[in-house]
Amino acid sequence: MVGADGAISKVAQSAGWPKQQTVPLIQAIVRLRSECAPDVVRVWFVPEDTPYFYWLIPHSPTHGALGLIGEDGPQTRRCLETFLEKRCFTPLAFQGARIPVYTGWVPAKRQVGTGQVYLVGDAAGQVKVTTVGGIVTGLRGALGVAQAILNGGHSRELRALRRELDLHLLIRRTLHRFQQADYSRLVDLLNDSARRSLSVYSRDEVARVLWHVCVRQPRLLLLGLRGMLAKGSLSPRERG
Repeated sequence: MVGADGAISKVAQSAGWPKQQTVPLIQAIVRLRSECAPDVVRVWFVPEDTPYFYWLIPHSPTHGALGLIGEDGPQTRRCLETFLEKRCFTPLAFQGARIPVYTGWVPAKRQVGTGQVYLVGDAAGQVKVTTVGGIVTGLRGALGVAQAILNGGHSRELRALRRELDLHLLIRRTLHRFQQADYSRLVDLLNDSARRSLSVYSRDEVARVLWHVCVRQPRLLLLGLRGMLAKGSLSPRERG
């Protein structure tokens, strides 16, 4: 059996996997203002509100989704409402979900009686915790499980996916400590060469992204190391 039934997986619960941590995603459908190009995605870093970010993603020439990921549901909703008011957006509708947070590799296979159970995608927490996106990583998890089934439990893809997700986790722990000044410094350090690297290499190949960006702008590496050692804003999970 393969469980691909989302963050609150009934298959995982029934097979004995521990309940995974989730965070709230809340977004509002808004009408785009005149200065918002329908082919441009906007991102705001506001660490006082969330260790993640706000986004505005147009889905038509006139409308888009403006939202954020937080750590506490009611507080995240209040932050979004305040942000909408400050930016002069009127919410037409709200959407929300609980998104799994990768805190460490979840074994994709369990023996249950005489059968085997596998998890893929959100059910296994296969999410890039930098952006909390999981479409590509979920597909890689599905490929890895297929390899494991065909190869007697061995899967090169699952091993590679684990390395990828662990690296995203390291980056997220650094970003969780960033303050507003750190994000401003990060943007200032992105020279033309570093920005070109970001346009060439996918965030689903984070090791290649980090290598090429840091080669082109070594001061980004120093900024990241400083973030790793800082005693700034930590999530409740890390405080505990």
